[in-house]
Formats: sequence, C-alpha cells, structure tokens
Amino acid sequence: MAKSTASQSQPKAMYLLALTEMCQRFAFWGIGNLLVLYLVQYHKFTDSMADHLFGIFTGVAFILPVIGGYIADRLNYRLPVVWGMIFSAIGCFLIALGNVTMLYIALVFVAVGGAIFTPSIYALLGSLYHNHHSLRDSGFTIYYSSVNLGSFLAMTVLGLIGTKNWNTAFVIAGIVQLIGLLPFRSAIRNVDASKIAPMHFKKTNEKKVTLHPHEKDRIWVILILSFFSILFWMAFNQGGSSMNLFALNYTNRNIMGFEMPPSWLLSSESLYLVIFAFPMTKLYTYLAKRKMDPTPPMKSALSLFAMGICFLIMTIGASQITSGAHKAAISPSYLFVAYAFMAFGEMLIAPIGLSLLTHLSPRRFTAMLVGVWYLCVGIAFYLGGVLAPLMSKLTNMNTFFGIFVVISFIFGLMLLLLVKKLNKMRHLNTL
Repeated sequence: MAKSTASQSQPKAMYLLALTEMCQRFAFWGIGNLLVLYLVQYHKFTDSMADHLFGIFTGVAFILPVIGGYIADRLNYRLPVVWGMIFSAIGCFLIALGNVTMLYIALVFVAVGGAIFTPSIYALLGSLYHNHHSLRDSGFTIYYSSVNLGSFLAMTVLGLIGTKNWNTAFVIAGIVQLIGLLPFRSAIRNVDASKIAPMHFKKTNEKKVTLHPHEKDRIWVILILSFFSILFWMAFNQGGSSMNLFALNYTNRNIMGFEMPPSWLLSSESLYLVIFAFPMTKLYTYLAKRKMDPTPPMKSALSLFAMGICFLIMTIGASQITSGAHKAAISPSYLFVAYAFMAFGEMLIAPIGLSLLTHLSPRRFTAMLVGVWYLCVGIAFYLGGVLAPLMSKLTNMNTFFGIFVVISFIFGLMLLLLVKKLNKMRHLNTL
C-alpha cells in the first residue's frame, strides 16, 4: 500500500535511476546548452552558424532514440544504458581536444550515446510503476526534476569553468558521465526483471504479434500528443539558442561588479524544475484524491499556454531594444521570469508525457514509442534551430519572439478541443 506522501512511496530504484540520468544530463546538456556559447566564444562562429549547428545537434540527438528504442526492445534495456553513457563520455573527451574537426565527431558520439541511453532508462523507470499507477505521475515528476539538477549543475559549474577553460569543462563532463555507471549498477539490482517485457520474439513468432483495438487507440493518443509536443519543444529549443544569445548580447549581467556568465540565466530554467517538483507533486496528489487532477492531454494543452506566456514576456523585453541594435543592457528579470514559465510548461508536458507513454504503450513496444516521442522532440529542436537565426535577421526582435507566442496559443487551443476525445481513447478501464 502507498504511504501517506508520494515521495515516501516511490520505489528506491527510481532514485537510483534518477542519479544515473542526472550524470547523463550533466554531460549531455553540459555540451548541448553551452554549445552555442562555446562555438561563438572559442571557435568564433557567427551567431547564425552556431544556432544552426545547435539545431542540427539537438535535432539529431533526439531523432535517433527511435532507433535506439527499437534496439532496446530487443535487448534487456540494461546494456543500452551502459553503452549510452560510455559513448557520451567519449564524446565529452573528444570535444575537450579543442579541434574543430574533432568537434563534429564528438557531437556524433554524444548524440548516439543519448539515443541509446534514453529509451531504455525510461522503459526501466516505467516498469517500476506497472502495479503502482497512482504513483506514476508524481514519481515521474520527482524523477524528471531530479535529473534536471544535472542540467542545472552543468550550466552553472561548467558555464563558469568554461569562461576560463572550455577544454577542462568538457573533461569534467565526461568524468561525471562515467560516474553515472555506479548508481545504475545499484539500480538494476532493485528492478524486478519480470516486469520488463522486451521483445524477445523469434522470427517465426513475429507474425503472431497483433495489437488489440484499445492498444491501437492508446498508440494514437501517444502519437497525437507527441505531434503537439513538437510545437512546445520548438519553442523550448530557443532557451539554448536565441535566448542564450539574448542573454549574452542584450542583457545586463553585471551584479555588483561581477559579470554573470550567460549560461547562469539559462540554468535558472533547470533550477525552477527542481523548485516546482515538490509543490506540483503535492498538488497532483491533492487533486487526484478529489478526482480533479487534470488528465495528461489537458496538462499538455496547459504546457503550450505556459510557453506562450514565456515568449510574451520575452516579446515585452525585446520591445525595449532599439531596432537593429547589436548590443543592449535589458534587465535580466525578463529572462528569469520567462524561464520560470518555460519550466512550468516543461513540468506539465515532459514527465507527464513520458508517464503516459510508459503506461499506455504495449510493453513490447515501450522503448520504441519512447523513441518516437523523442523523434518528435528531435524534429522540434531542428526546426527551432532553423528559426533561431531569425532573431538576428529580423529588424524588430520582439517580432521574432512573437512568432512563438502565436504558435503556442493557437496549438494550445487546438489541443484543448481534443482533450475529451483523447481521454476516451486512453481506455483506462481496459487492462
């Protein structure tokens, strides 16, 4: 039976898996979210070139998990996690060499590492809640905020070290990634292997694998929500690209004589995720007891509205910049508040979406469908990278941020109209 609070009721393996992914995110986002600043400051890339490479890297990194998930469903989910961490560590060490050619090879290693790591870690996490569905949303929320502590530490620690020596920063990222192998070793001892159902089908039996009508409906729910997530993540991607450059070039970062690294502003988004986790988990528990907890489709719609508010704030801040200016000193409060709404939206769509996915997907296809979710994230990140250079090309910067306000609100309303239908298609009363 569940204990009185969600945090006390969560399985021990969840926390160990969270530590594992915390190390992975430290390495992955230590490179990902600092990549634009690194390219502009160290390799002297133009803003547009850096934004475009960031879009390609993040796009590919999140498109590949659909392949990683297909592979993971045919293995035991454990080995792909280990391989993924090793590949990412190698990428960190290669980028630390400071060579442009090696940089591209390093990014491939990091992208492939994340692709084979992510589907398996979430398949393992989902297996912990097969008999504890009431704890699922709160558990995924705690997990997601915990692993983002890795992103926060990467941007604050590595961002500060990077201002002195970028190569040292990336070596540290690789070492932390390897440290993640330790909690994972403990985690798999606490995972019930009988609750994991990878596809160990023989070729002769594959033709017998069929989907029931309710399983097809559930997959459609996953695919529809994954599609709408593209609009969210396309806007979210601006955090590491256009908003990062906004912090670098247009924000007053001087605090009592200390110039705050631009990455520290972006790191606030990850910090908000940690701060929001406990109250949101308590809120979900409170509402669930009263049968008032918004369904995952509703939370996804609300996430788009939160993102719209985020960029509305950015639009207001950007309107204070003289048309065509290349430098400004806008108050950092605009970014801090915008990142708060971005984080709130992320908490509504990311852990809840992954919780829904691992709940509704047929067990034999769990990792592959996690890969499909990340495929949509990858498409969104690539599109976000394509749009990001417009910030420096449009005459009025507030017009650029206004694009994401319009997109977020329009598609948020569209999803809101589909919520009732999607709730029925979940077939929660069907085994």
